[in-house]
Amino acid sequence: MPLWWNHNSHYHDHLLRHVPPGCGRALDVGCGSGRFARRLAGRAAAVDAIDADEGMIRRAEATTPRRLNIRYTRTALDDAGIEPGAYDFISAIASIHHMPFAPALRTLAAGLAPGGVLAVVGLYREETPADLAVAAAALPPQVAIGAGMRVARALTGVADPSVPDLSAMPMRDPEIGLREIRTAAADTLPGARVRRLLFYRYSLTYTRPA
Repeated sequence: MPLWWNHNSHYHDHLLRHVPPGCGRALDVGCGSGRFARRLAGRAAAVDAIDADEGMIRRAEATTPRRLNIRYTRTALDDAGIEPGAYDFISAIASIHHMPFAPALRTLAAGLAPGGVLAVVGLYREETPADLAVAAAALPPQVAIGAGMRVARALTGVADPSVPDLSAMPMRDPEIGLREIRTAAADTLPGARVRRLLFYRYSLTYTRPA
């Protein structure tokens, strides 16, 4: 378990498994401090990473080695001017709930090249008994992992400057539940797969037809 585990980094490997072989250009939407973009750079020839928060972009640039082919840009998705068909892989981690859901999906899907993959890990509003049951099931491992991380960091004395101050990150509660997410995804991106995940997350994957 990495020293800097959190609810989002828990699913980095899940997202990386969807990167198509021989990936050329990739886009990470809502890149934050750039932790996933840096991992994605190991699977793609070039990575564009965008975030609307200037502080997050500055932190990402400061903690990214020059050898990695990553271009960070401070911009909202609506203003990013994504070129149609430009990307073989697009990711969005805990960011799409900051935007109108269906329009954001359409914008991201339009940026995919034929055969390109969109992979989202997002937050959903808890509405049903099943939502509450999964949330309750996530509490024990969350507490145990959190305690383990604090002990490990204290023992090693390791500090990671790329880990953002959570109080400085823009936060927003999700406004739509999993049922509405599934319906909107089916209407907007036929063939998209939506799965409930642990730790209050869901995944959405979509491959643009070749």
